[in-house]
Amino acid sequence: MEVTDKEVFEIAASAEIRAKEAYEKLDSIVKSDIIRDEILFLAREEDKHREIIEKMAERFIGERTEPRKIDIEIMGEFKVIAEKMGEAIKKPDINVDEIYEVAMEAEVVSEKLYRELAGYAATEKTRLILEMLGDMERNHYNIIRKQYEYITRYPELYREEFYDQLMKDINFNF
Repeated sequence: MEVTDKEVFEIAASAEIRAKEAYEKLDSIVKSDIIRDEILFLAREEDKHREIIEKMAERFIGERTEPRKIDIEIMGEFKVIAEKMGEAIKKPDINVDEIYEVAMEAEVVSEKLYRELAGYAATEKTRLILEMLGDMERNHYNIIRKQYEYITRYPELYREEFYDQLMKDINFNF
């Protein structure tokens, strides 16, 4: 695949924006305040990733702007998952399972992309930043996977009426 550095950064920034939007959509569906807090944390993290990527892109303005062949197998998969997330966000009737599945897939693909991009980094600092982003994406995947397992294991807890009653029944004043 031949891409410019600018295009790589644009693809990555766009995917981070879509990931944030997917988490915000998920936040609007999930009833559990605990899970919603984690989802909003992930949305803020994706926004921070976008900022990091945009700052990195600014540093490369004027450098290596000609397309070059980079052997990143995951780039095609990354573009597909970014489009898939964009489509999922636009669905008015999307279910929680679908968003979780797309989000988990996106985190795995993002981790792979950042790790592969680290191999093409022009500086050690850039390589470390890309590797750190890969680690963060793995952590996001683990958070989402645990939430999804919890929701599928205890689906009745996420029906609004049951959750509301449960919260009323719990006395947090010890």
